[in-house]
Amino acid sequence: MRLHNWFIRNLDDIQREVIIESIDKNIIVQGAAGSGKTDLAIHRALQAKDKGSYAIVIMTQVLRRMISYGMKELGLNNERIAYAWAWRNRGFDLIGDVYCVGHEENQSRIVIDDKSILYLVNGAKVRKFKFVNRKYNPSYLEKKNYYGIDFADWVPEAYYRAWGRRESWFEEVSIYGDNFSVQSSNYHIVPSGTLFMPSEEKIDYLIIDEAQDFNVTDYKLKFIPYAVKSLSLLGDSGQMMNSKGATIQVLRNAFPEYKTFDLKYNYRLPKAIARLAQRIQKGEDLLTNNLKNGGDSDYPTFPKPLIKKSASREFEIQWIANMIKNELLDDVAILVKNDSDVQEVVRLLAENGITEVQTFYRTGKSVPWNTINTLDFSNNDLPCILDYYAAKGSEFDNVFIPFANEGSVGTVHDFFVACTRASHSLFITYSGQKTTYLKNVDNNDIVELNNE
Repeated sequence: MRLHNWFIRNLDDIQREVIIESIDKNIIVQGAAGSGKTDLAIHRALQAKDKGSYAIVIMTQVLRRMISYGMKELGLNNERIAYAWAWRNRGFDLIGDVYCVGHEENQSRIVIDDKSILYLVNGAKVRKFKFVNRKYNPSYLEKKNYYGIDFADWVPEAYYRAWGRRESWFEEVSIYGDNFSVQSSNYHIVPSGTLFMPSEEKIDYLIIDEAQDFNVTDYKLKFIPYAVKSLSLLGDSGQMMNSKGATIQVLRNAFPEYKTFDLKYNYRLPKAIARLAQRIQKGEDLLTNNLKNGGDSDYPTFPKPLIKKSASREFEIQWIANMIKNELLDDVAILVKNDSDVQEVVRLLAENGITEVQTFYRTGKSVPWNTINTLDFSNNDLPCILDYYAAKGSEFDNVFIPFANEGSVGTVHDFFVACTRASHSLFITYSGQKTTYLKNVDNNDIVELNNE
């Protein structure tokens, strides 16, 4: 993903209307895929920067990485982002890997030599944290910035015994004169360890991205009571992937006093892909105000989407691997329905000579399970393998959607989100019965291949 292209710097007139609207006003922003909603969420945070506390609340870990990049570009604290669950139950996760003083004797025995010191490593930056209290003690901690430790996955029992989950509290101390080194055998990475700063009870300005994935009750109970000055909601009904969410129109009806904005332009999708996407998701208009490449994004300037039938799932991935290698494609995403599909694609790519990839998935649904996250959006040479949900908010030059069989691609919203991640080329493959979501696509708007 080309982050420098994803983050817009020159706003159009309607986007500008959003960011000049007082940050003290509640707003609802509707915008289709590629209209710049997430960018505007970041700009709203910039408006709030010098006026009070702020937070951007999101749904996915992948989106957090992209928003973090945009916030850093604008000089904002890129740790003021929280997952929907975490922002009320945990707080704001610090960016980096957590290390402790200890070692791993074998897979079944973890030794923590010093439970009182933790290190946070973010690139070349290292921060040091010292234990202060096992239980939350507001009378002591309220006068300081304090931090807790949590785990994103199941971890060996030694870590729970050492610190519990959201039970041990640390304060940051100077690392001056410390001999910490990630190369030293004296220090051990805490698997899935997350240092976090607890959220304030009240936050002046709350900004909700992917607003359609929350419902009216969520807003009334989880957001409005904690937003002191304003709430900014940005979303797209066409990309609602949470069955318990609410369309933007439902939110507008529920909160008629909020000022509303409709983003007009699409900057991501070439017209060739936009035609296919709006046939999938009825009611979407991605062509009328298409400003991709200044409006010159139709075929033959950009290729038509390619839909290909293969003999098997293995042949689908073999074809994709050959396309990546033979066409020298970079900035590639391969998007699938779920974690097991992600793992299958990673395995099959390796069998076809592509062993280095970026990916995000969980290894299972019951303990012990782990989250595998090797995403590095600054490296466009390695393909990204994601499920549809994790890909929300992202964009890639070249998007492959394998396994597009009937019944295998989730809801129409899921499939629509996957197709609208492509900013240049879209490839859809299947090996059974083609998904009926493609039945209304005009044959003149695509290239279709069979068993080649």
